[in-house]
Amino acid sequence: MMNKKTAKIICILLVISGIFLVTGCGQTYNAPAAIVGQWNCHERASDETTDTSFYALTVDEDGTFSLYDQAAGNPGISGKMYCDDTGNLGIINIECDGDDFDPPVCWNIGQEARLRYKAVSKDTIKLGYSGIWLIFDRAE
Repeated sequence: MMNKKTAKIICILLVISGIFLVTGCGQTYNAPAAIVGQWNCHERASDETTDTSFYALTVDEDGTFSLYDQAAGNPGISGKMYCDDTGNLGIINIECDGDDFDPPVCWNIGQEARLRYKAVSKDTIKLGYSGIWLIFDRAE
C-alpha cells in the first residue's frame, strides 16, 4: 500500500504528463499566414546598399521556407520557422539547414535566428534582422 506522500508525487507526475500530452512538447513549426506564399525581393535591402534583387522567398504553412538566389539558382538559407503571434508585425524563429548556408550579407545571422516580419499589405511583406529589412512582393 502507498503512503500519502508517494500518492501525491504520482498524482503530480500524472498531471504534468497530461499537460505535455495536451499542449505538446517542443516547438511546432508554422508560418504566419501573412507571409505564406512565393515572393520576389526588392532591388535593395533597407540599408540601401545591399543588392537583394536576385532573392526569391518561398514560405509554406508548415513553416518550411527557402530564401535563394533565383538568378543563379544558388541556395541562400532554408529550413523551418515557427512563431507564436498572429499579428501583422511579429517575430519568427528560423532554424536553417546546415547545407549551403549562405544568408544575405546584410544579415549577420547564424543557423538559428529571430527575425522580425511585417505584412505591409496582402502583396508586400518585410523580413528584418538587426534593423535591416528585406522587402518582398508576392510573385505572380
